[in-house]
Formats: sequence, C-alpha cells, structure tokens
Amino acid sequence: MTASSIIDFNHLEKYVAGDDELRDEILEIFSDQVALLMDQFDVFQVDEEWKNTAHTLKGAARGVGAWNLGEVCQEAESLVGSSPGKQEARATLLVTLRFMASDAMDEAKRFRLAAAI
Repeated sequence: MTASSIIDFNHLEKYVAGDDELRDEILEIFSDQVALLMDQFDVFQVDEEWKNTAHTLKGAARGVGAWNLGEVCQEAESLVGSSPGKQEARATLLVTLRFMASDAMDEAKRFRLAAAI
C-alpha cells in the first residue's frame, strides 16, 4: 500500500492469491455494496438501522483493506442512544463518510481499469 492509497491492495492480495479476476470481482462487489449502503444512511435512522448500516460498511471496508473508512464506520456505529446532538454528530460524520466512500470506490475503479490494460 502506498502512502496515498485508500485501499490496502497488499491486504487484498492475501485473499486472492494472485487471482486477478477474483480481485476485480471483489473490488466491484465492494463498490456496489458501498454505493448501496451510503444510499441507506440517514441521520434520522432508528439506532438499530444506523448501527447495522455502519457495521456492514465497516466490514466491507476492512475486507478490502480500506482501513480509514473502516475506522470512521466504527465511530459511526457508536452514534446511537439518546445523547444530545446525536443527529448533528451523525450529519457531520456522514459528510466524512460520503467523501471517504466515494474516494474508496474511485480507487477501486482506477485499480481495476489499470489492471485491465
């Protein structure tokens, strides 16, 4: 993984063992899942739905080595309960999540396109 990488491709390589088609399929599934989950996020979601969405996205992110995205998802999981300012905290974190998710999907796409050349 380079200093500027969002996805740790060395981590991903451990699971695909040189199988480029499998790697590309995993990256495509990751991107599809991230897009779907980001569409589900809503600051006014009931706590269980919010936590489940964050948890599922965290697993997808960590599965491909998008460590920073996974960490922010872990933080999002904790934004439940009746704490004051919960919706505002969710809204702020959701902006960060949207940027990070978009960057991760873009990097996955760039990697797949570059590998196809």
